[in-house]
Amino acid sequence: MALTIVSQRCCFVVVAATLMLGSSAAAAAATVVDLATNVNNKALVDYICKQAESYDFCFSILSRDVRTPSADIHGLSLLSIALSIDQVSDTIDQKIDHPTFSHAAADHVDKDRMDACKSDYEKALTMFLRAYDACSRRSYWEVIDLVKYGANKAIDCENIYRRHDPMRVSPISGDNHKLIRLAEITLIVIDTLLRSTP
Repeated sequence: MALTIVSQRCCFVVVAATLMLGSSAAAAAATVVDLATNVNNKALVDYICKQAESYDFCFSILSRDVRTPSADIHGLSLLSIALSIDQVSDTIDQKIDHPTFSHAAADHVDKDRMDACKSDYEKALTMFLRAYDACSRRSYWEVIDLVKYGANKAIDCENIYRRHDPMRVSPISGDNHKLIRLAEITLIVIDTLLRSTP
């Protein structure tokens, strides 16, 4: 399963592929998970990241986290959601709510847009926290829905700057794209986990 960003008339859309539970895909996932009961050997991280839109982003974000070496596939799913929670929280605290950043708005249009982004990010935070809880309970199909919803909130924040004049680049565009890529990692991990489960 891959989460991709498709540009359509200056808007971003998340397109999530349908989970493919074919026997050959399931066998491949099960083999990788069996071979990499923890990701110290990097086989599992490599397998996950080869399915991502950006291998380099995925591999660097997972391999540099100190929690990765002791994580099995379930632990990796929790870790990937925790990374999204951290990203959302950091964007709210360091950018959206930061006095220097919030006062840099050029006009009331930018202020209104940033207020909308704050609302989007608060909703995203709620969704990722709920996804973490669902993942802890091994309710993986619920995780998929919650993570998609959280990623869509970042897309909404991106799109608000592109829908109406004056069209501008969102000041947190980089944060939006990073959150979308993190959500993609979670969806790939969950897909791998589901395909490796008999």
